[in-house]
Order: sequence, then C-alpha cells, then structure tokens
Amino acid sequence: MNEIHDQTDIPSFSDIENRIDRVCARVPGSNRQAVLLKMLLQHVAGGFNSRMNQVLREYGLNRISFLALIMLVSSQGKPLNPSDLAEATGESRANVTRICDELVAKELLSREPNPEDRRRIDLYLAPHGDELVKELLPKIQDYAFVAFQVLSGDECDQLETILKKLLAGFA
Repeated sequence: MNEIHDQTDIPSFSDIENRIDRVCARVPGSNRQAVLLKMLLQHVAGGFNSRMNQVLREYGLNRISFLALIMLVSSQGKPLNPSDLAEATGESRANVTRICDELVAKELLSREPNPEDRRRIDLYLAPHGDELVKELLPKIQDYAFVAFQVLSGDECDQLETILKKLLAGFA
C-alpha cells in the first residue's frame, strides 16, 4: 500500500474505497486508481462546495450566484451578458437567467439593454453587490478553504500544476 492510499483511509471515504475495490474486482480491466482519483476529486469539491454554501446561505446566496458576482467583480465595471456567466459558471443559460433574476431582486446586480444590440442584456455589478463580495470573500476563504491548511506551500503549487494539467486534458 502506498502513502497516498494510506491517507484515504479516513472514515468518510474508506467505505467508498472498499466499494471501488469490489467493483474493480468484478470488472476486469478496471482502472482502480483512475476511479479512486475521480471519486476523491468529487468528494473534495463537494466538501468545498458544502462549506462555501454554509457561509453563503446566511446571505441568501449559493455557490453559483456568488460565482456570478465574482465574475462581475473581475470584469472591472465592464458589462457581462448572461452567456458570459453561463460559460464561466458551467451552468445552463436558463439557470443563469434565474440566478440573475434573484441577484437583481436583491439589488446585487443590474440589468441594462445593450446600447448597440437591443437583443442583448448587459449585466453590471451593483454597489451593494460589490460590498457584499468584499464582506463574503474573506469569510469564505477562512471557512471553506481551511482544508488547504493541511498542505504546504509547495504542495499547493504542485496541486495547482496537476489540476491545471488534468483540466487541459479535457480540452
């Protein structure tokens, strides 16, 4: 057993790992490590999302609505449109429209017709949305990203490199 395998023997994951072992034993040619890594990534992402949503829920937001606000902050005052947000969040255009409706109702973003193309809608971060992001981001970093504290700076750098390499494999 290697060091990485030993570290997965945490109570919340050992049952899943045992199930992976049983399935791979029944299916010849299964790539146990690929399945295990995929499940580990899924559970890590789920842990981050769950902790992040715990913070956001207090403000009537969810991970996708917060990501939409972050995208608007990053646009530095330039408008985005719902398609931009759908692409950035990985959500459907219909879901992004619903999220934008909620954010407009909370006065966190504003919608304006595009002056050059009447069919397009421009989205802008409202002042209250900017203030909320500034308030929430440190809370999310303190609470949701606490898991990164188990990694050294070098390990974080290595993880970033590996995850970018994996992501590029989908291109």
